[in-house]
Amino acid sequence: MPEKAIVVYLDDSSKMQQELSWLYKTWILYSLESEYDLVVYHNPSAKNKLKNFSNIIPVEMSPIRMSNNYKFLNSHYFCTNPYNEILKKYKYILKTDCDVFLTKNIKNFTPSSFMVGQGGYYIQSDSSKIEFIKNISKNLKLNYNHMPSIGSSFFGKTDEILPIVSLQSQITEYLLNNYFKNNNKTDELSGFNIGIASMIAGEVAINHVFNNQHVTLYCLDSKCWETSKIGNDVLHIHAWHTDQKWSKHQYFNGEYKDWNVEFTEAFDNAANYCHWIANTSIENIYKYKKLFNNF
Repeated sequence: MPEKAIVVYLDDSSKMQQELSWLYKTWILYSLESEYDLVVYHNPSAKNKLKNFSNIIPVEMSPIRMSNNYKFLNSHYFCTNPYNEILKKYKYILKTDCDVFLTKNIKNFTPSSFMVGQGGYYIQSDSSKIEFIKNISKNLKLNYNHMPSIGSSFFGKTDEILPIVSLQSQITEYLLNNYFKNNNKTDELSGFNIGIASMIAGEVAINHVFNNQHVTLYCLDSKCWETSKIGNDVLHIHAWHTDQKWSKHQYFNGEYKDWNVEFTEAFDNAANYCHWIANTSIENIYKYKKLFNNF
């Protein structure tokens, strides 16, 4: 049995099912099945959406607590008791989202420190937003160690991942109850939108638990843009919310229907790679897999 797992949550959404295929195809492409289990927690009503994903480990998990109103909590609640029992058998976990693309660099890779992704929900020079997050930490009597703009993906030892993400879910609930209550979609003081409440909570949790020397920052959730190269330090690319090419919103809107990326161009930049993966069938991924046997 692998000692590492990649873990996501799938809602009952056809769009999210397609996003999961991006992760799944890159997991297949680099023959990661023997090294990483792909554990997919899912809404019971999404069971039929997993029928084309062979060899994954599906775990049925109904929405709980506040996730009926804030669906992003589903991808944190699976780290809480009793849902995390299946995860405790792994030594390492990459906790991430469905709309990501693995790269060849994740093969034979084991994190030596806790790894976190880069967030795009505020710029690091925005002192007012950092002060807002620091005040959240202060109000909760938690530490803040000056690690800003933390992304949604974490990769580390399971006995670190589970309590941190569990704490993240509790902080998210606190934010929803105290800053985004009464259907307010935007916090008046910070300008933060309710959609990134769980991201803020993740930043608060990471800064409380770790000091800078114990964390490797921004090596996950790499940008999916044409200007981004896939260097040796890029383990994993996230479909960022952006108007730049590649944008999953533009992709789903059909704006790339005349853009074709050949295999020979697929690794020129992150946008080409994401578009090639998204447009290549699972059947053809198995054919290309033979080219990566030495990876």
